[in-house]
Amino acid sequence: MPKKPAGNSLTEFCRALKAHDHFLLSCHVTPEGDAIGSILAMDSLLRRLGKKTMVVAQDPFPKRLFCLSGKRWNRLQDLKNPEARHFKALLVADCPTLERIGKVRELVKPGMVLFNIDHHISNLHFGQYNYVRPEAAASGEVVFDIFKHLKMPLNKDEARNLYVALSTDTGSFKYGNTTVQSHRMAAELINTGIDIEGINEQLYATYSLNKIQLYSRLLSRVKTAANGQVAWVLMKSKDLRECGASDEDAEGFIDFLKYLREVKVAFFMSESLSQDTVRVSFRSKGTVDVNKIATHFKGGGHRKASGCLFYTSIEDAEAKILGHLQKKISYL
Repeated sequence: MPKKPAGNSLTEFCRALKAHDHFLLSCHVTPEGDAIGSILAMDSLLRRLGKKTMVVAQDPFPKRLFCLSGKRWNRLQDLKNPEARHFKALLVADCPTLERIGKVRELVKPGMVLFNIDHHISNLHFGQYNYVRPEAAASGEVVFDIFKHLKMPLNKDEARNLYVALSTDTGSFKYGNTTVQSHRMAAELINTGIDIEGINEQLYATYSLNKIQLYSRLLSRVKTAANGQVAWVLMKSKDLRECGASDEDAEGFIDFLKYLREVKVAFFMSESLSQDTVRVSFRSKGTVDVNKIATHFKGGGHRKASGCLFYTSIEDAEAKILGHLQKKISYL
């Protein structure tokens, strides 16, 4: 297996940031709190350094993250400004591969300098400049390093962005990726005066009726195998339509599967509206490495949380995953 290219030191990465003046910023498709919080914080940092910036993403700003501001968020298909196609640098956060930014790749031109900020162990170091820390709990923690290195005190908006990034990727500090550094970082962010009670209420305690109805439907069709050690659910496109829900309403449902007592591997399958692609999220407990499972299907992520995409029917994708699990995991 070829060796990954070496990443840059924090000093090298920050020196290169300061040497460029015009940045597009992007993150992965269907972005969550870590991706969005990291990009918004970096956008603010670069503008404070006097850089010209523009945030461009394939997908809309999630309604459930209304504790953050989406005013800087631009969808690629809504972008009217032709200037976006002439930026000389692209900064990507929370993406193990460049392909994960989706259609925003249309803006990547020959000669464009790529900056890659991430914490996924599967990151391919696709940039000219790569600051990747797999031991970090979130990409927001990697961005926090950059603020500290540049001696940039965080304002409240930046602290709020990074708190959401850190909190969501650690499961509100419940997951095994939570470290002493995570809590120290959280303490420093809280010390800026951000309203963590309000943020946490908006992140974890505000559901729409549509979301509850969707959860009720999905809970009724949980499947299990291997004496309950594997659990999964298929979500069809019609489920969203019939519940009046959106893709983001399904975010977090996989935790219900992982919380089942016997479960060691959980996966959630979501069918696209066109029914020709399927997004799969994996979670695990114990020693199972779901990054290896996702990587087999050309995805990736973390040992206990990963994902991949299938260009097939949801039933075919389900059969392929179960077939692979039966071959690779001894308890099946």
